Amino acid sequence: MLREGLRLRVGGAARHGRALAERGGDASKRCLEDSLLLPVNDMTARSFIPSLVMSLSLLALPAAADDASSGSGLALGVRAAYGIPVGDAVEDTALSDTFGKTVAPQVDLSYFFGRQLSLGAYFQYGVATGPDRCNEEIDCSSHVLRFGVDLDYHFAPDAFVAPWVGVGVGYESGSVEVGEDGELVKLTLRGWDLGHAHFGVDFQLTRSIAVGPYVSASLGQYSEMKASVFAGAEVTNDIPSEQKALHLWIQPGVRVQFRL
Repeated sequence: MLREGLRLRVGGAARHGRALAERGGDASKRCLEDSLLLPVNDMTARSFIPSLVMSLSLLALPAAADDASSGSGLALGVRAAYGIPVGDAVEDTALSDTFGKTVAPQVDLSYFFGRQLSLGAYFQYGVATGPDRCNEEIDCSSHVLRFGVDLDYHFAPDAFVAPWVGVGVGYESGSVEVGEDGELVKLTLRGWDLGHAHFGVDFQLTRSIAVGPYVSASLGQYSEMKASVFAGAEVTNDIPSEQKALHLWIQPGVRVQFRL
């Protein structure tokens, strides 16, 4: 049938070409070429484009399967922790008397190099209770901000119960405000999170969603102080070496992690 159709098309094109030959050779040649080539090119394009799309789709499938089987990719974590201060903010001044305890939500974004090892960044904003001496008669507000990087190792990522450990470093900034407008005292302390470690257990609800408890401990030291008294100018100073002190934040909490 296809051969018979082509024969009829060519015969018709030939008769059409002879009729136009009397009007001019160049014009008849172009018309004859158009009559023969356009239908064939149209049929070729219609069959070529679906074949190209199918071929590209088949080529992409192995790469996607390799990524899924290797376990590499991004993960988003959302945490809620309770911060317990230990040690001194500066010499002879307890951390609990400076910022108090915190309720600290955290967000972290990690990249998994496989199913077990991940490297990521975190950001935490803790709302603190303020100094222990704050009460109904003294208006206080306080917060502690922390950010940095973490390196985590997951022992059994394919199991329902999957323990993990991690270490990291970062930066910390805490501030406290005592009093009311006009009689407000502000104090901000900044310094390095010299190192922290955390341990947790994930319950793998699905292949991409895990939830579980964890506990972290971070060792830090403040190196800069900024203060203002009674709406006066802010004064920023480096903390002298002899007045620096080490402090510790102990944070039990819960994390939900989504593999993207």
